[in-house]
Amino acid sequence: MRTSPSRSSRSTALAGSLCVLLTLGAAPAFAETPSPTPAATITPATTPTPTPVATPEPTTTPGSTATPTPLPSPTATPQRPATQAEATDPGSLSLAVASVGSPQAGRFFQDIGRYGFSGHTSGVADGSRIEVYRRTTTGGWVKVATTMVTAGAYATSWPVTARGVVSFAATTGGAPGSGDEITSPTASVTVCDSAVHLNAPAKKTDSLTKPTLTGSVVPARAGVKIRLNVRVGKTDKAVGSAVTDAAGHFRVGFGYGKGHLTRYTVRSTFHAANRDRWEASGTRTVNRVAVLHAVAVDTTKADVDKTYRKGCPVGRSKLQTVSMNFYGFDKRMHRGVLIIRTDLVPDITRSFAKGLAKRYPIAKMKNPNVYGGNDPKQMKANNTSGFNCRKVVGNPYAQSPHSYGIAIDVNTVQNPYRDSNGTWWPSNGKKYRDRSPLKKGMLGKKSALTKKLRSEDFFWGGLWSPGRDYQHFEYRP
Repeated sequence: MRTSPSRSSRSTALAGSLCVLLTLGAAPAFAETPSPTPAATITPATTPTPTPVATPEPTTTPGSTATPTPLPSPTATPQRPATQAEATDPGSLSLAVASVGSPQAGRFFQDIGRYGFSGHTSGVADGSRIEVYRRTTTGGWVKVATTMVTAGAYATSWPVTARGVVSFAATTGGAPGSGDEITSPTASVTVCDSAVHLNAPAKKTDSLTKPTLTGSVVPARAGVKIRLNVRVGKTDKAVGSAVTDAAGHFRVGFGYGKGHLTRYTVRSTFHAANRDRWEASGTRTVNRVAVLHAVAVDTTKADVDKTYRKGCPVGRSKLQTVSMNFYGFDKRMHRGVLIIRTDLVPDITRSFAKGLAKRYPIAKMKNPNVYGGNDPKQMKANNTSGFNCRKVVGNPYAQSPHSYGIAIDVNTVQNPYRDSNGTWWPSNGKKYRDRSPLKKGMLGKKSALTKKLRSEDFFWGGLWSPGRDYQHFEYRP
């Protein structure tokens, strides 16, 4: 009589059968040869042990080449639930970013040209919407351009603005990662700086000149409109303009503050092409200073048209017309002219340079032609002058030293002249008869101009007695 297995034995046998089934279901189906069990032998139900697959030995015939018998290929596919939908191809999208309108091919510069976006699609219908996004500094995305698919491709653009590394992605709608949109791989480009440079001017600039300032733009390109600004208070004031050449260079004159003895802070700027902002250079300093800048040329007939006449003791061939800067009563620089004998030009220029260095002010320095050669008239106008072929004022019988080109009169109102008859010239200079204390423009023994001219062998009329001629210097070696 056959004995029935126990309940625990039957449970163990059932669990073992399930593990085998799960194992077989999860692995590829390979051919196996089961181990035979004698029919007469009854084996209690236990956990079955898989029998390794026997690999048959190749059969060979003497004198022939052995050919192995191939094993069956694992072609079984795991079963999927009947309710699972078949997967579909979601499509794909590419993105390329090119530089459009850049002065240098293939490079991107701040506020110049555009980003050119283009790409191809797969599985995206023509007419579908394509959006291009830029990654923000906080890691988010902002839409910058929109277009449509045409013949499996798309193209659009967007102005280049800020510099740095900029990343973009294209999608079929919506920011990358916001839904089930198709998104391209991220494309990144580097935007270089666009700048303007202003070269350093000379350390010192003649206050009466209009210096030319130079500079350049990066990247180099023609047609950039440059504006030169000067700082006035807390704001910048445009005082000049220029346009860059093909090499990106520019030249602009600085005429602001002409005549003033001041330092000016300047910089060059240009308006950005792609947005409302100004690109500015670093600041530079224009230092307007007092310099004599004396230039002597041969005296022309026109120079002495009203001051020379036939019979004068010296002709214009022995004279030179000297143009020079002088410091005015208004504390600004002016340009004047003196006509003197040629050999005295160095003495005169050295003396007036000394007076300028000490900021001795001069009211006017015009050619006496302006006053018709009339000395009383130019004295009343407070004019400083040199050559004038005439008689001594107040003494029609004496030839003035000015006729020889060896004398100059300075600030005739502040330094009046008293003739031998006791008359003061000009009449509007009488209030300056009192020489103590010295007021602006008055000359004394210790005045810088007086001391220097005397050292150059010029006699000062302020030392005459009984007459006084505070304005007069005369060469007496």
